[in-house]
Amino acid sequence: MPISESFQSELMLSEEEKKEGFWFQDEVHLANPLSPLFASFMVPAVTEGTRLAFDVLKFPLRQFCFKLSDGRIYQANVPFQGDLQQRLNEHKQLMNSLLPNLRHNLDHYVEKEFLPFYRRLDEYRSCSLTPKDAKEKVLELFQFYQRAWQLHFEIVLPRSSFMALGELYTQLTGDPNSDAVYDLLLGVMNKSLETDRELWRLAGLANQSPEMRAVFAASPAAGYVTGLEASEAGRAFLEQLHDVLEKYGYRSANSHEFNDITWVENPEYPLCVIAAYMKKDYNFDEEFAQRVREREAKTAEALAKMPDGELKQTFIMLHQWALDAWGLDEDHHFYIDAMLPAKSRRFLLNVGGLLVAQGVVADREDVFYLYLDELLNVLDSPSDQNSKVEQRRAEYEASKSLKVPPFYGVPPQEKNPLMERIFGGRAPEIREKEQTFTGYAASQGRYTGTVKVVRGREDFAKIQKGDVLVCKTTTPPWTVLFTLAGAIVTDAGGILSHAGTVAREYKLPAVVGTRVATSLLKDGDRVTVDGTEGVVYFGQS
Repeated sequence: MPISESFQSELMLSEEEKKEGFWFQDEVHLANPLSPLFASFMVPAVTEGTRLAFDVLKFPLRQFCFKLSDGRIYQANVPFQGDLQQRLNEHKQLMNSLLPNLRHNLDHYVEKEFLPFYRRLDEYRSCSLTPKDAKEKVLELFQFYQRAWQLHFEIVLPRSSFMALGELYTQLTGDPNSDAVYDLLLGVMNKSLETDRELWRLAGLANQSPEMRAVFAASPAAGYVTGLEASEAGRAFLEQLHDVLEKYGYRSANSHEFNDITWVENPEYPLCVIAAYMKKDYNFDEEFAQRVREREAKTAEALAKMPDGELKQTFIMLHQWALDAWGLDEDHHFYIDAMLPAKSRRFLLNVGGLLVAQGVVADREDVFYLYLDELLNVLDSPSDQNSKVEQRRAEYEASKSLKVPPFYGVPPQEKNPLMERIFGGRAPEIREKEQTFTGYAASQGRYTGTVKVVRGREDFAKIQKGDVLVCKTTTPPWTVLFTLAGAIVTDAGGILSHAGTVAREYKLPAVVGTRVATSLLKDGDRVTVDGTEGVVYFGQS
């Protein structure tokens, strides 16, 4: 999408488009309103990136089209124009060649494209910028955003072919529950688990020091950093935390945004998680090793049920490829969804500082409330944007509590099994008499506990050992809560959503895609979560 005079209008979902097509809000990945500047990058990046990626992958859609309405992203799936059966055959043949190399492909792009660009962004955030420099670098970032999201889908989409593993599992074992195959994919290390492991390690170190235990127990009003800086042990601990955050800290609770402060900028957020971890007796390495042993035992049990032959060998091959690639779901998010906006944010704050110096805005974070065309214009010709920014900021804050339609247009008659497994989409089912509501059974088990509704980073500290985490959705930065929670309930998502996948990894009962959990439940409610049947029992004492 070029930066033209119609740039902003092309971002917006028009009334005519709402009537003509089917547009749904992706609450699984983009549950929150978007700032104007982030929307300026994200909408064109996904729209153009998917067009290019789908062409490379011979995918049976033309592209995903993103548009903005009431501050939220709505998505339309644009059909492929051509011989669909031929396209499907080409896609299947290509996937067969890609599946063994998915991990290699991600590692290649990370080393050759993403990390080099992030190093440039690090340079841009700390150098002195002229308006001309800033404009050139902003446009460079805009172009890279489209390349990044093309690669995002080239890396991630082939993984969907592993759905065939469930079909093979049922065919070979006779077990009608094809979802049981996901138990054979647990215990695979990824960047989210690595991050969690490092925070647990730091919690263990802090527990060894009486001085640090006192700091974390007191929860000082001035923050944990101030308390830790008062002792030699605390300062040494902060140095170790700094090293961890330099590798794992480029994330925020709302990954897809520029205006959310990141862990590396404010270590109080991971310190709050560490403080909660210190209260729980948990050994990350032992628990993870146990999940690996359970996966290996269940795999051996499943293979023993399968008759020998070509189909079994195909299952074994696909299963090994899936194990090699299973961490990609979290790892691509780490390097693309989270790190790209986090690195971009710090560069754009430097651009915002330039605008402050020129009298365009009052605060460097105000840059996020300009659309890209407006930012480029004021870099060419500075003018006061304070009233516009103030209005946009107010609109953005108001949109957080705005009830928006889940979709526009007429939903398609036929459901896409893959889309439902990721995004959900089941109509809410509430039974007042039985005091239950349902969702997708994402992780087996039954648990009764106290509800804590978490709407964002500011609520993370509410989660204590054994609480039932209730939220709209989760993204990888939320994984730090999973070892504290006793069960998970979400509004959005299907069995392959992040919440479902990670809940299985942590053996937490989970019901996802309920559509109603955050509106029906409140802090302090007692509920029973049946992750085997996909039912939540509320109204309990």
